[in-house]
Amino acid sequence: MADLISASSLTRVVELIEDCGGDPYEYCDRVGIDPAVIGTYDNFVPFSALSTLLGLCARELSAPDFALRLAARQDPDILGPVAIAARNAETVGDALRGVVKYAHVYSPALAIELSVGDTEASYSVDTVLHRLPHRAHIVELALGVTLTTVRMMAGQDFHPSRISFQHPRISELSTYREYFGCTAEFGCDRNALDFPRGVLHRHLPRVDPLAYDVAVRYMAGRDTSVAFRDTVSALIVRSLPAGAASLDGVAALMLLHPRTLQRRLASDGTTFETLADDSRRELALGLLANMDVPLSAVSRQLGYSEPSTLTRSVKRWFGVTPLAKRRELTRRY
Repeated sequence: MADLISASSLTRVVELIEDCGGDPYEYCDRVGIDPAVIGTYDNFVPFSALSTLLGLCARELSAPDFALRLAARQDPDILGPVAIAARNAETVGDALRGVVKYAHVYSPALAIELSVGDTEASYSVDTVLHRLPHRAHIVELALGVTLTTVRMMAGQDFHPSRISFQHPRISELSTYREYFGCTAEFGCDRNALDFPRGVLHRHLPRVDPLAYDVAVRYMAGRDTSVAFRDTVSALIVRSLPAGAASLDGVAALMLLHPRTLQRRLASDGTTFETLADDSRRELALGLLANMDVPLSAVSRQLGYSEPSTLTRSVKRWFGVTPLAKRRELTRRY
């Protein structure tokens, strides 16, 4: 699965790092996160970069509960269309099942499950990435956001009956009790938030049924395979200016072997080379349509070391030179 998560997952991180006495821009630079995309829904950052940022801040800013502090500052709306659908579902159970079903829209790396027993329900969170740095911190952020999301639907008086973590305790027990309002257990077989089954049947005031339908239709169209292709394309575009948009380079960003990446794309009916070429062509159209971007800069943004390569590519795509295509795109009627 892709090593990506919506940049909205970083909402409020700049302010929190500053409050802890750190330089947020220095920390973001160290893990390769562009501060300009923080808080946006339509941009993605490496999941491992978010995890590393949480771990570094926790250790270097003497804030072992950094992830929980961040979750406490975030609104469930960081989940974007997933939150819109949840907020406007019929019941808490419907909302949580929707979050489970469409979590890949927020991050293809998340593994979420809702299990229902005779008296209790359990919402578990994990990631499919096996070599994830500082996993404990990303888990605590995810379960912290889960709590605020359930409270958005079930009411601010909601308290889970138990919170369990696979990792050893990294903060004082009182920190977990204060945040979750229940017993916290560590070294368990899963990361989960347990609560009475009856909570699932609570009805929600459907503020906007149309918003629910639109959000679900949007997310339903972004099935796992589409999300995977979009992820690869987004990483290609991000890597082009640095000349790093190679199969090996993108596979490394996704924590995949290059052959595994090719197999996944082949099962979706495409190849890395096709996505790279398509991504360059779409990016070229946008850059050529902007008169303020010199052709030399267009060439660099597409990852070409020689302007002649840009000329050959544009002729292959559009049948004309870059300058002729620019004139066509910017011609005013």
